[in-house]
Amino acid sequence: MNAEVAAIGPSRAALPGIADYLRAIWDLGRRSLKPALPALAFLYFYRLGMGAYIAMSDYGYPHGADAIGAIVPQIVVIASFVPLLLLVYTPFLPLQDALLRGREMSFLAAIRRVLETAWNFMLSGIAQMLVFFVPVAVILVLAGIMIPSTGGEAASARLLAMSVAFLGGFTWCLVAGILMIFATPAVVLDGEGPVQSIRTSFRLVTRNLGGVLGRLIAFAFLSFVVYVFASMPATILTTIERSSGLSSAPLKIASVVWSSAMDTVFFPFWVAALMVLYRALLPYSGEERVGAPVAIDEEFQPASATHAPFE
Repeated sequence: MNAEVAAIGPSRAALPGIADYLRAIWDLGRRSLKPALPALAFLYFYRLGMGAYIAMSDYGYPHGADAIGAIVPQIVVIASFVPLLLLVYTPFLPLQDALLRGREMSFLAAIRRVLETAWNFMLSGIAQMLVFFVPVAVILVLAGIMIPSTGGEAASARLLAMSVAFLGGFTWCLVAGILMIFATPAVVLDGEGPVQSIRTSFRLVTRNLGGVLGRLIAFAFLSFVVYVFASMPATILTTIERSSGLSSAPLKIASVVWSSAMDTVFFPFWVAALMVLYRALLPYSGEERVGAPVAIDEEFQPASATHAPFE
């Protein structure tokens, strides 16, 4: 059956129904918690430290220029969290891919699997950044050239043009992010090249746009609702602390402890939401049947020694 689907091509692969999709995410995310426990613990304590730093550096609630000065360091700290997310996210791909096939894989073996594709992974990241930012840079340069430099309405025209340019750039980044959502899995899991992986992602998304967006939106909505309820204790603590008008370190830390735990627990399920869609659109070949017997030491073999699709 899988061989027949693979022969038909990724554009005709049947996506699971929304209910089946959500159940598959729950099952895959839940099963990946135990093998990824060391990475999740590291992620949690990093998130906890970052959140505690932000919380304890926010002694008041300034306004105006002082508020901007207080926000900038927080943005820098949050931005430093993104590379760590990428480093943890990438090994999750082979880990959850193995779980989808009924295999067991340690997180260390998943990291080794990623390192085997490190060169293509790095080039793919550079290519994706170029796809993101080159059109944005062109839009901003064109907007700057077209803005009048003199005249009474130059300031308002400049502000309007730059606002439109930033809106266009943000829209492009959103569209490009959706179109390239499967590029990294194609590199890490199927050994595709940097440019080929982007083409594969574009093809998978554009030929299944409604199905992909519909399922991602359904999962995002459900996870948002669950996250809001799960984060209620942290929200209550923050509300109490702010309504009192006084800075309370214990309340701040308690809120960060809870919110960091929620962010960490939800992370594997977001990766699972991507993995379930990717393998539904790009199934395994006939040799890679789910639940097929695997040698005990296979997860420790290099990529060249594994079966398709890693060849």
